[in-house]
Amino acid sequence: MNIEFISDAYTEDGLKLPMVHFESKEKDICVICVHGMCGTIIDNYFATVWGKYLSSNNIGFIYEHNRGHSIENDIVMKDGSFKRCGCMYEIFEDCTYDIDLAIKTAKEKGYKRIILLGHSYGCNKIIYYYYKKHPNILGIILASAPDMVGSHMLAQSYDYSELITEAKNNIDNGEPTKLLHKMIEDYMYMSSQTYYNWFNENSNLDNLPTVRNNNKWNQFESINVPVLTFSGSNEEDYYLQLDLLKDKAINCNDFESQIIENAGHTYNGKEEEIAKLIFEWINKKN
Repeated sequence: MNIEFISDAYTEDGLKLPMVHFESKEKDICVICVHGMCGTIIDNYFATVWGKYLSSNNIGFIYEHNRGHSIENDIVMKDGSFKRCGCMYEIFEDCTYDIDLAIKTAKEKGYKRIILLGHSYGCNKIIYYYYKKHPNILGIILASAPDMVGSHMLAQSYDYSELITEAKNNIDNGEPTKLLHKMIEDYMYMSSQTYYNWFNENSNLDNLPTVRNNNKWNQFESINVPVLTFSGSNEEDYYLQLDLLKDKAINCNDFESQIIENAGHTYNGKEEEIAKLIFEWINKKN
């Protein structure tokens, strides 16, 4: 098994995004992992276990650090300048640039077939990407897929109107990167442009509405490749609506789901069990 750090890959809009490649000797299938909010390969230890397990079983694995990695970061641009990024500043729709780069990199490494794997917020990115690009891929894996907008409405219901108004006013006043006056869900400060982009009433991020079960399922309904989805039994309820996801996957005739018992959001102690689940699912696709 060879583990390679890729440090010379740039998105179409010029961002340098590092990746970790767990190489397979057989250049057939590669799983591309799209991390969630603020994620890194260090935080997401489970991805390291999955990458090692899959590569030892002749399946490649690429963990791409997208522009939303870490809470805040300055990413090097192709022209040598820097762009302030990280979860505080990212725009959801820009995920298409990042996933494009990861797929391009996998193909340059010689892989023929691609599986997109999202963890948490990364699931929303994969769903949006598939809806916009409809790529030729083998399948999709959704690990702990969240209702990002619905869960935020629950957590921030008491001051959502104030925050969305503040964000919009800052944008209108030419200050899109100005941070909101209070932390979001006691977790992090967020720029006005990111908060409004994520949580306005027409947000493209609102593509897994399990909390409200509204009519915004069109992105998810576009998926017509095999899907594997799983969540840990110890996660919040909105991560556990896998039967609802199956009902809404109206164009997917190969949908599998599983609750991982005694597992939380980062699957501590269950990493290898899930690696085997992923491997067995992929094996059935061949």
